[in-house]
Amino acid sequence: MKKKENVASRYLRLLVRALMLAWAGFWIWFVLSVSLGEEPAPPWWIPAAWLSGLALLVLLAWKRPALGGVAFLAFGACSAAVFAHPGARALLSAPAIALGLGCLAQGWTARSLARAGLFACALVLCGCLAPQDPADLPFQTRSILRHDDGRMKRAFLLEETELEGFPCQRWVWWYEDGGLDNVELAEDRAVQGHGFPAGTRLFFDRGGRLCNAWLARDTMLDGLPCRGRFKISTAFHENGRVRAFFPPDDLELDGVLCEASLFHPVYLHADGRLRQCKLARDVMLDGVTFDQGDTLTLDESGRPLR
Repeated sequence: MKKKENVASRYLRLLVRALMLAWAGFWIWFVLSVSLGEEPAPPWWIPAAWLSGLALLVLLAWKRPALGGVAFLAFGACSAAVFAHPGARALLSAPAIALGLGCLAQGWTARSLARAGLFACALVLCGCLAPQDPADLPFQTRSILRHDDGRMKRAFLLEETELEGFPCQRWVWWYEDGGLDNVELAEDRAVQGHGFPAGTRLFFDRGGRLCNAWLARDTMLDGLPCRGRFKISTAFHENGRVRAFFPPDDLELDGVLCEASLFHPVYLHADGRLRQCKLARDVMLDGVTFDQGDTLTLDESGRPLR
């Protein structure tokens, strides 16, 4: 019996390690691809922190499964709270929680696992039964985060609510002065000259102007096909026109065929003319040939910047 348990424990350890490496490998690839492919690139410390954190998490779980399991569970819970998008929870949070449970299971008996499961259920039940202050409605009391001066910074809506003229749902964020930072639309709505579908998260600058959007689905804005879902960002100039977007398919603008990519957005000038993109085919401008795959940058008159 003991030998069978040892064999089962060994297979479980190998399985958990393989899944852990696959999960970490995917996120290492994703972070590097985004960091090296985006323009402008994020500050170096952001991908460095992600990669270091992933490496330490995997190393801890590899050497000390019990401690690593707790760390994976904590990471999964925190990431689920921070990244409310279903895609992030499915690819980041849920696998981390499953890996955490797998790490903890390596050295536990069936009785210990049952007790841990009951304890986890009790924690979830306690969280669901946390008291709701009627004065906080329509916001969930335990979700409220405040700025140093006591003003609201973040809160979760328990029901669809209109805030400053926007039909909102789920998470709402505010600036220190009380102005809206970002909201998720509960229904289709035209905002500052653009029609956005329900589920789109809109971001505003401190002056209340639309600056970014996470589209709920592929949407036409300024006559341009903009990719939606998975927190893919579409940016706007101060005059309201599209500044940067990700087309779902190769798109020709001003005689230039721009490549559809998740890592290389198409940038536009404030008048709507092409500013920068990754080329989907060769193009000749001012007697110079730019090859497919190159990043082409144009000035406001449409001339290439070398």
